[in-house]
Amino acid sequence: MSITASEGPARVAAADRPGEPIPPIRKAAILVVSLEQPLASKLLAELDRAAVEAVTLEIARLDRIDPVEQRRVLDEFFDLGLRRLWFAFDDVVKLSDRDLRASYHDEDATVWALALAGAARPVRQKVLQALPPESSAALHQTMESLGPFRLDDAESAQAELAEHLRRLHDRGQLTLPEPAGREAIFV
Repeated sequence: MSITASEGPARVAAADRPGEPIPPIRKAAILVVSLEQPLASKLLAELDRAAVEAVTLEIARLDRIDPVEQRRVLDEFFDLGLRRLWFAFDDVVKLSDRDLRASYHDEDATVWALALAGAARPVRQKVLQALPPESSAALHQTMESLGPFRLDDAESAQAELAEHLRRLHDRGQLTLPEPAGREAIFV
């Protein structure tokens, strides 16, 4: 979906006009006010200045958001890629074993080892159990041979792998987990 500043305000809720499409600028405003602040900020950062101003103006004009209209907008955006924005490395625990095997390559073992060394135990277990035995053993050995490492390096490796998994999702090679129902992972 593209947003332009010239679309003007959509003052009447689409829910008040069943069957009519919701104007894109209104969709963007509903989405931004419906998301948690960090994710809303991330989404706005992807837009140009004129679009951010248009969305901000539309947010100021929102009188109310019908729950049905909000659900339609959120469902559309989840389908279009909000799942991609929300995905973080710890979400690998929600990937299928098949998707994990498809995303892992032995030549990336050092990056995976560093990322997993800084991850919570359930994340490490999920990845190691999903891989074929020989890859799992090699990855485990690489993790043990790391020695001391900086947490920043582990977090960078996690970010690199999360982006790698997002790209695989974009190409249709794996399915990222649903962002709803995020669970806490304790270290």
